[in-house]
Amino acid sequence: MINRKMILSLIACALFTVTAYCQNNSAVDSLKGLKEVYAGKFLIGTAGDLKGYSDAELANIKKNYDILTPENCMKPQPTHPTEDTYSFDTPDAMVKWCQQNGVKVWGHTLVWHSQTGRWFFQGADGQPATRELALERLKKHIFTVVGRYKGQVRGWDVVNESIADSGAGKTENLRKFSWYKTVGPDVLTMAFKWAHETDPNAMLFYNDYNIEQGAVENNGKHASSMILLKRLIAEGAPISGVGIQGHWHLDTNIGDVEKAITDYASLGLKVSITELDVTATGSNSGAFGVRTGDRTIPKENYLKQAEVYRQLFEIFKRHADVIDRVTFWGISDNRSWRRGQDALLFDGKLQPKPAFNAVIEVGSK
Repeated sequence: MINRKMILSLIACALFTVTAYCQNNSAVDSLKGLKEVYAGKFLIGTAGDLKGYSDAELANIKKNYDILTPENCMKPQPTHPTEDTYSFDTPDAMVKWCQQNGVKVWGHTLVWHSQTGRWFFQGADGQPATRELALERLKKHIFTVVGRYKGQVRGWDVVNESIADSGAGKTENLRKFSWYKTVGPDVLTMAFKWAHETDPNAMLFYNDYNIEQGAVENNGKHASSMILLKRLIAEGAPISGVGIQGHWHLDTNIGDVEKAITDYASLGLKVSITELDVTATGSNSGAFGVRTGDRTIPKENYLKQAEVYRQLFEIFKRHADVIDRVTFWGISDNRSWRRGQDALLFDGKLQPKPAFNAVIEVGSK
């Protein structure tokens, strides 16, 4: 028979357990992986080529992410360094690992002004390539790369970063060099059509940074992106969605992010956050050469960072019907192109930061 003292002891223990759980709910939830918490809402992704990754890093990917974007190895320069040479060793190994470990793959990227061999734009005797020659080379590139991974990737960033940074948003404001000089604006539509012809089941996205900026006031790069996307749709480009890269910072205009999502959805497009990071110090735009900030980051910055991530994921969850995936650009602060700005959810030792707990808490509600 249980005596009165034992009953009181059991009640006290139960109260302590409940109180401890309530106080440490984020600690309990943090045992779950990101993909588990957001299952049924949208995919959670990360980026990396996986070459040289440790067992701990690979385990982190398997636990937390549904889908992987190759950070560099599927870009034009690495896969197609010269006209008669292709190099697929690294992306092949990455895709194989993903298949063996139940991780989906997103292809990145086919048409880009950067990390693309100059030979695409060179003709005979050092003269610039003609429009016809450049298009012939691009078509072959797309058919070869997309064809190799047909049925093995969920989709592709077909065109990357075609909109210039400056501009009032009155035109598409395409860059004035690379494909846009040699071929012209219709290169985007043709690239989408060739990618679709090669793999009809793949999702096809336009991807860019800062395209949320100006959404609330309908100006700037966002307004240009809307003009561009409407033109692609009108020309019959088989475009599935738009990728907002999401290279953000502590003072990012959250209102622009949400408005951009609803604007793109109004065009009948899916939306993905494709390269997410939020710097804990310094500026960040998606362009190289930005200020990295003080290497000694105050502790309160990590709390501010967590709050920005919280607000962002509240937006993503609110629009889960149009969000296809949210992909972080790296798995840790040491596996980040913003190294030194501590922009991701895990520190250099793969330990979760306050931002991780904030993202988990939003997904758990």
